[in-house]
Amino acid sequence: MSRWWPVSVRRSTALAATLLCVVVFALGWLGTREFLDSRLTDQARNTTHAELDRMADAYRVASLGGGRPALAAAGLSGDAMFEVVADSGQAVVSSANLRRWSPTWTTLPPAPAGVSADWTTTTRVTLRPGEHPQWREYRTYTVLGRVVDDVPTGLVEPVGREGATLDSGLSGAGAVGSHRLTLYLFVLPWDTLRTLRMYDDTLRFFVPLAVLLTALVAWFSAGRALRPVEAIRRELAEVSGSRLDRRVPVPRSRDEIARLARTTNTTLDRLQHAHDRQERFVADASHELRSPLANLRAGLEVAIAHPGRADWPAVAHRSLLDVQRLQRITADLLQLAADPAEDPPPCGVVDLADVVREQVAEHALTAGGPTVESVVDGPAPVAGEPVRLERLLRNLLDNAVRHAHSAVAVRVARSAGEVVLEVLDDGPGIPPADRERVFDRFARLDDARTRDAGGSGLGLTLARDIAARHGGSLRVEDSETGARLVARLPAAQETGGGA
Repeated sequence: MSRWWPVSVRRSTALAATLLCVVVFALGWLGTREFLDSRLTDQARNTTHAELDRMADAYRVASLGGGRPALAAAGLSGDAMFEVVADSGQAVVSSANLRRWSPTWTTLPPAPAGVSADWTTTTRVTLRPGEHPQWREYRTYTVLGRVVDDVPTGLVEPVGREGATLDSGLSGAGAVGSHRLTLYLFVLPWDTLRTLRMYDDTLRFFVPLAVLLTALVAWFSAGRALRPVEAIRRELAEVSGSRLDRRVPVPRSRDEIARLARTTNTTLDRLQHAHDRQERFVADASHELRSPLANLRAGLEVAIAHPGRADWPAVAHRSLLDVQRLQRITADLLQLAADPAEDPPPCGVVDLADVVREQVAEHALTAGGPTVESVVDGPAPVAGEPVRLERLLRNLLDNAVRHAHSAVAVRVARSAGEVVLEVLDDGPGIPPADRERVFDRFARLDDARTRDAGGSGLGLTLARDIAARHGGSLRVEDSETGARLVARLPAAQETGGGA
């Protein structure tokens, strides 16, 4: 930015508005003045042309018998400047002030010989008033001319007369004969100049006043418009890592600043959500990783302290179990720490019936434990990712197998545009008061359904998260015996192929 241009938005807005106002008013002043000058000049020419016609008519009427009274009634104003020239080049009669305003005045030439009776001309002449102060800037005039034929000598002589009317100094007597006269009448600029001077004087007062008012209005308007921005800046300055709950004020207006405030608050919401997820991840990781790490370290330290008495295969087996548990906890925490808003929408179609068959078959190969059966009511296509949907079902099955007495049942069917997945066990069940808390991270219920057998305490939490990321839900619903977990996912159009 240029060094002379202000850095402040308020000052730059006020300066830009002021400069624009100056340019607009200056152009408007000049343009309007030029238009007014042109119109007034044309009006003055038309008026002068009408007066010149009256002069010619006066000579014609006087020639037809009206005599000197007809010339006196030509209707010339006292300020009129005129000159009547004979074909000999002599001035017959001219305004009394013409030679006074231009002492070196030279008579205008007569009309060319042989021109028609309706001949007219327009010329420009320069008066030279010398040092006269009132005429120093107004020396060039437009002069209109026309001819009048057959004017009796008695209306012409003596020549060289001066006065305010055509009959000034006229003797009324003369030789028999007639003359052709050329009449010249000056277009006077006085009304035009007077109007333009009044126009300039008026605008010299109002234009600076308008520019000043524009600058003040722009200054206060910019300050008022930027007041919410300053409030947003102050509030953002207070936002820190420990105070992400603060939000900027949203003005009641519906302009760009209000949209900026809403966008800023949305961004702060995302930042707070990400910060909360990070803190929750750190807290969960530090809480859940401490126990297996402590067990792993204690076992290894005891074995190393007494290497001769240690059962190294048993130590290795216990260490492997602890490492596997650490791996499961870490994978689940990383999955839950991902932002759902950053996940792309599912683009594939998975037949949940095939996923159920595969998972049930996999559990059937495991020796011991409760029996797992499936009830599949035809194809069950859903939009999603196969890996995540397999993990959802695996977590539900692992939870059911750990708490079942003898049997686990998996049912999948379509219902009203949804695919309903149910996992039931014949274990102790989940009390109604704990049906939501069971989905919390590392939630511990009573001894009947506590985490055991290597469970990470994140299986149901992760299963609900996967269901939500696929636009569905996961809940604990009523069951006659044991626990009944029901996942509902939006059904997709069948594509003829499986996952």
